[in-house]
Amino acid sequence: MKILLIGSGAREHALAWKIRQSSITDELWIWPGSPTMSAHGKRLDIGGDARWADVARLAKNQDFDFVVVGPEQPLEEGFADSCQDLGLPCFGPLQSAARLESSKAFSKDVMAAAGIPTAAFFVVKGEAECRAKAMECLERTQGVVIKASGLAAGKGVFVCFDKASIEDACQRLYYSGMAKAAETVVIEEVLKGRECSFFVFMGEGTPTPLGFAVDHKRLKDGDEGPNTGGMGCYTPVPWLPENAGDQVMAKVVEPLIRELSKRGMKYTGCLYVGLMWNDEGFAVVEFNARLGDPEAEVLAVHDKRDWTKLIAMKLGLLPEDKNFLADAKKNSGATVCVVLASSCYPFGEAATGRYVVPKAEFLNEDKSLCAFAAAVRLENDELVTGKGRMLTIVSHAENVTEARRKSYDHIDRLTKDWVGVQFRRDIGSHMEKLTK
Repeated sequence: MKILLIGSGAREHALAWKIRQSSITDELWIWPGSPTMSAHGKRLDIGGDARWADVARLAKNQDFDFVVVGPEQPLEEGFADSCQDLGLPCFGPLQSAARLESSKAFSKDVMAAAGIPTAAFFVVKGEAECRAKAMECLERTQGVVIKASGLAAGKGVFVCFDKASIEDACQRLYYSGMAKAAETVVIEEVLKGRECSFFVFMGEGTPTPLGFAVDHKRLKDGDEGPNTGGMGCYTPVPWLPENAGDQVMAKVVEPLIRELSKRGMKYTGCLYVGLMWNDEGFAVVEFNARLGDPEAEVLAVHDKRDWTKLIAMKLGLLPEDKNFLADAKKNSGATVCVVLASSCYPFGEAATGRYVVPKAEFLNEDKSLCAFAAAVRLENDELVTGKGRMLTIVSHAENVTEARRKSYDHIDRLTKDWVGVQFRRDIGSHMEKLTK
């Protein structure tokens, strides 16, 4: 099959690596791509500033069998709709269904209508109303969550337990690059418990779970510092009940499909279900309309199934194979990933330090120790780090202790002379304690 992958980050690097391994992948093309992704596919010959409709038209004209969309932005802007208009299969939801991520207000409305467990919420507009409703919620429950309704690259959520943190959230929301995303804001009560995410491929046939992962959102060890797009994660999640996946399918995924159907929507793509779990059960924190980052990297390494075949099944290009879908039970061991970020991440402008990453880092011939790149550029034939989340190091082993050791041993070698790099030392450490 001839496949086009949309995106350029570490998530898409992992997807390219995963798709390329399939026996049915004849050609993989990527747009806009990155220097490190070139080992897995060719770059589509169209300018980096091309409109989504033009990319879809070129893909149709070049006889691609289907398109896989990695990031959320193309989905919010209607790329899947352009593909549908041309009769080009696309693994990624239409703009209307992608609003589950691009509009948290819409997402909460769908959850309420479908009876999906979630936190009590209010939708507000403008800084004054946001501050007033947040203060009111704080006084009543001693905590409040403030969320930009629009896309904010994982940085638009603020958990506040005092007035000062509410003021800081308002400053971030209304006086930064998040102002557009914060035109509408969702105010929620704080959910108590442990956070994790559930991933499922949807489309034709039966929805197919990829499983759970736990992302570490805060910048620093001990869950200190600001929220980020994700500093590392692990899978599987041993502290969940044995039937956790069945519970999420029955109480979230199936009601969601029914509610979207009532609204004339069908969801094709990966659904990300953010969850808060406690002794009384769980509630949905958020939906995303794609794989997470860094969850995609850890799941791509951990899940031994052929994702190209699985995606083709969801697009109706291959018949559903029940035995193949059940092969997830054969996944074993533990997988841990750690994100390396620049000194300025997540809010700074200028990064200190510049590091040349050896090209051999990205060969990923050892499928149990992989490196996927985001903010890395080609400069004078060298791979040079930029600013933001730069690399994700992923390790798989028989247990979490060994997976963590492999990741951190490799990172220690890689960062020995790397000035200004940031990463957490405690990714998966609490899981290690649980499994001893």
